[in-house]
Amino acid sequence: MKYPEYLSSARRHKQACRVLKEKLDTYAEERENDENYKHLVISLYYLSGYIIECSLKFKIFEVCGYSTEVEIDEDECKNFGINYRKKIRVHCFHKLQNFLDSKVPDISHKSEIIEIDGLLDKWDPIVRYEDVSLNYQDVSSLYDHAASFMRKM
Repeated sequence: MKYPEYLSSARRHKQACRVLKEKLDTYAEERENDENYKHLVISLYYLSGYIIECSLKFKIFEVCGYSTEVEIDEDECKNFGINYRKKIRVHCFHKLQNFLDSKVPDISHKSEIIEIDGLLDKWDPIVRYEDVSLNYQDVSSLYDHAASFMRKM
């Protein structure tokens, strides 16, 4: 895998989220307790998080000067000062953001909106396996935030 593929993945996740959001917007309010509706909201949350994660990883490689033509591997990452196992192969926005901040401090995935920031803090890929109840409007706002963040890349 070459690092620009992270941005391509973020774009694919954004497209999937757009379709999920369109579908969710067609549900009537009384169907919010429907299991299918809940699953779609969780999927929107899950994929919105991956927009953020892939965007952060793309930007890390870009600011470190990693070649767009070189495959990502542990040894090559070391040549660019990147500890792949500890800094990239994680699903933790905080760790990714801290590493990015050490290279360029003016790009943040965080939000000024408390609800969005709370969803960002709680995001983890395992959410797709959990039975959680999420507020659709908050998740929809998270998607909008993630799409906006990705455009900065």
